[in-house]
Amino acid sequence: MVFEKSLTAMVKGIRAHRGKESDYINTCLAEIQKEITSKNMPTKSMAILKLAYLNMLGYDMSWATFAVVEVMSTSRFATKRPGYLASSIAFTEQTDVGLLTINLFKKDFGSKSEYESGMAINCLSNICSPEISRDIITDLLSLLSSSRAYLRKKTVLCLYRIFVKDPPALRTCFPKLKDRLRDEDQGVLTATVNTFLELARKNARNYLSLVPQLHHILVNTTNNWLSIKLLKVFQLLSPLEPRLPPKLVEPLTNILNTTKAQSVEFEAIRCVVRSMPEGTAIVALAIEKLQAFLNSSDRNLRYLGLDLFREVIEKFKDKVPVAELHEKVLTCIEEPDVTARRIALQLLDRIVHPSNFQEAVQRLLDFSRKAVPNDEFVGTILRMGARDQYALVEDFAWYLLILGEISRNMESSYSTTVAEQFVDICVRVPAVRPYAVTLALGLLESPADAEGTLVVATPMVGACAWVLGEYSADMEKPAEAGFIGGAKVLLTNRSLQALDAAIQAQCIWAATKLYLASPHHAPAAVSELHELLNSSLPAFVRSTHVDVSERASMVLHMASFYKAEAERLKDAAALVAEPLLPVKPEAQAQVPLPDLDEPFFTFEEAQPAFLPVRADPSDPYALASTYKDDLGIMASTQEPKTSTPAPSMFYLGQAKEQATETKAEPAAPEVKDPLALMRERLEAQQKASVKYQVMRDDSGGASQLTGSVGQVPSSSSTCALPIPPEKELTELQGRLWTVAHRGQHVAVYVCIRSPNLRKRSMRMELRCERTTDAAVSEVGLRFPPGVVAQEADAGLLRLVQGPLQQRSAKVKASVETTPFTCPGVFGLRCELEYLVSEGEQSRKELVPIELQLPATTFLVPEPMSEDQLSDYISEHSADLLGHQTAQAVSFERAVDLPSLVGRCAGLCHFHGIQQQVAETQDVKFLLVAAGLPPAHALEGQREPPANSKVICRCAGLIRGTGMDLRVTVKAYDKEIAEEICSQLVSTFRELMEGRLQA
Repeated sequence: MVFEKSLTAMVKGIRAHRGKESDYINTCLAEIQKEITSKNMPTKSMAILKLAYLNMLGYDMSWATFAVVEVMSTSRFATKRPGYLASSIAFTEQTDVGLLTINLFKKDFGSKSEYESGMAINCLSNICSPEISRDIITDLLSLLSSSRAYLRKKTVLCLYRIFVKDPPALRTCFPKLKDRLRDEDQGVLTATVNTFLELARKNARNYLSLVPQLHHILVNTTNNWLSIKLLKVFQLLSPLEPRLPPKLVEPLTNILNTTKAQSVEFEAIRCVVRSMPEGTAIVALAIEKLQAFLNSSDRNLRYLGLDLFREVIEKFKDKVPVAELHEKVLTCIEEPDVTARRIALQLLDRIVHPSNFQEAVQRLLDFSRKAVPNDEFVGTILRMGARDQYALVEDFAWYLLILGEISRNMESSYSTTVAEQFVDICVRVPAVRPYAVTLALGLLESPADAEGTLVVATPMVGACAWVLGEYSADMEKPAEAGFIGGAKVLLTNRSLQALDAAIQAQCIWAATKLYLASPHHAPAAVSELHELLNSSLPAFVRSTHVDVSERASMVLHMASFYKAEAERLKDAAALVAEPLLPVKPEAQAQVPLPDLDEPFFTFEEAQPAFLPVRADPSDPYALASTYKDDLGIMASTQEPKTSTPAPSMFYLGQAKEQATETKAEPAAPEVKDPLALMRERLEAQQKASVKYQVMRDDSGGASQLTGSVGQVPSSSSTCALPIPPEKELTELQGRLWTVAHRGQHVAVYVCIRSPNLRKRSMRMELRCERTTDAAVSEVGLRFPPGVVAQEADAGLLRLVQGPLQQRSAKVKASVETTPFTCPGVFGLRCELEYLVSEGEQSRKELVPIELQLPATTFLVPEPMSEDQLSDYISEHSADLLGHQTAQAVSFERAVDLPSLVGRCAGLCHFHGIQQQVAETQDVKFLLVAAGLPPAHALEGQREPPANSKVICRCAGLIRGTGMDLRVTVKAYDKEIAEEICSQLVSTFRELMEGRLQA
């Protein structure tokens, strides 16, 4: 049978059937299926070749894998070649017939034609699996010693793919593969180095023994490609062998001074940057050579130079001529190539300095106006400005002006970041607030291109509103015009009512702050502001957004209560008088979540506050007594009907009057861009050389807002220990389940949570498990007299209602902590009761059990500074701290000690202080806790002495990759000190090696 069409004819046919390719290919597949069954091998071979092409287009050929193996087994090179190609494309590790190729490979490896053997080696590298590797590896080893360099080269390259699929094969082949480093053929030598390079990327330490041979090759070779591969290998090996970089100085210097190949020169520079320590003479030579790449006319070389300079800046910033580089990077920013431009922007972010920051920002801003999209330039400006709490910014008024200009780009994805920085700078830099308030007012009052539109991005509207309200005291004098203008633009601008609810609420509250602050800073504007609130807020009351309507209603009631009486408003200004400080971004996460099950108030106590308040008939915005009265707020906002006829084409008199009025109106004055005005003011301000003081410290960090460990001002020699947020501590405690009881029928597991000091309760979680084949049901836990659990009925907590399956669900119990007054391990004696059914008989079992409460369960953090703690120790060392115990523990791996001790302190209810120990690897911590407030002690509990505390000292030392900890506890009782010390050590072990490790 003669094949119907060749591969070339099929490809031409596919191109000729544009729009109907699928139909034509289906026809071809039908023909191929017939051709594959042919006994004519050339026909079958061509069918496989066409099928391989269609497979690359996405058509399945798994149904023809056996035919592929048949074609591979033929003796003619031209016939078997399509079979090897098809198997390389279509076969995977899961292909069943893959194992049938093993003998074919072995046969072709011994072929007289090196091209047949090379074709088989190439196919093997693509379809190799661990099973094939184990059977074929000995044949490949023999090929490594072949007299034909072509086969040695292909075998060396194939072995890497074998090692990836079958790692144990590397041990077998390593000696012979290493011998190829002495091969006389440059192709084989290059292939061998390339194979070791790829292996070193996975684990470079295994190939340190090759350094002498590789160094010898590098010194003696003239092959550029081989030199590049060797330099890449040394970049991986140098960090692992400190003696290697000095050995590389001479060959690298020789390459940098003599080579004419820029590819080799670049790789040598990169090897110097990544391998050489700071202070090596060759580093300066490499940086000098690298600068030439930035001046190259080749765009690709400029990109490589920029990319490598990023690494140079990170490692050898002192060696870099920043001034020259800065100018070159600014030029590269205008590259048409997006990738080069992005690298230049990242590099600029690293080399910019306060002295050239303004120039860099202005260049970026100018180019952003011409580039589309321009967000990458804006993002770079914002990143540089915010770095290290605005360390690069010397003139904050200028930077605020830049933010104002950026905010006019309505489509920027950085509009939220711009608004956040605008507010953050105003909070941190008090001296810039007068300028910021004027700028914010100018941005909001900017004339829009069309009515009902904004000239700044939506988030910036909220930021400007916040600044106007918060820092109204810094408004220019006389402030009356600014107060009234600010309130008008916040409340009467129609475009604001189309913004997000959060922005509208910000505008309303900012106007309210202006109203409250007016008696102090703009007394003449109080009356007008009051009228403005009454006339403008009803429109917001009718808003469909609940937050906006609620905020507007509240402000209306405030206005109706305080009216325009300046003296009363002065008292109300205390509501917003407290200054706001910069807060860490993660501060909110440190605030413990409220218990939603707890009522917000007691009804009996709050009832008098909800008694009806009589409405004032003379004031439509007085407090309403009923919802019907509240509707009067809406009704009063409707304007009364006038006797003036409506505009009409038949009422000529009114039209004439309006025309006369229109003619009489003077021409509107030309409005000047507020940013231009602020720029003029900035120039005048710069002449005065204003100095800015910046608050660079944040409030509300992890050490300041944690619910479990409070903070107090500490001495200068200490710093607060970072305690994880309450949410993280709760999650960690949830992993600490212990076996409370394991009996003949039932096992009980318990998890103890931290006490809630405000509620004076402790959460306990329990679950039970059946340990017998007998049926168990109605499992309950009875607490001893004096212990109250909210979920218990007459002291009985029901763990399982009905039959107990293999395991029960988790049951929560909130136990009052009033009876527990003493720290230390305490066994809570309870009684477990359940029904056991064996056959038709059932009996009730009562089993006494003891819930072991950990030693630190009833401790509370005691915030103290180190000075206060020192005074306490010296005063009470004999009585309240008379007993001491210590334990040492070692760990095989080292971690961040402050983080580790902080988590342990949070879990064990201690307040933590980190001591600064200069010029030593020792790190020391002080942990302080006290007992629960005194109450009625349970049997077995005794009240601790008044003013007693438990003090722990943790000393840590990093030793290589390991770490040693010594825990010392002082308390008023020896047994309590020992139990708490054991609990702390146990917690450290859990965090490092047990259930709590990350």
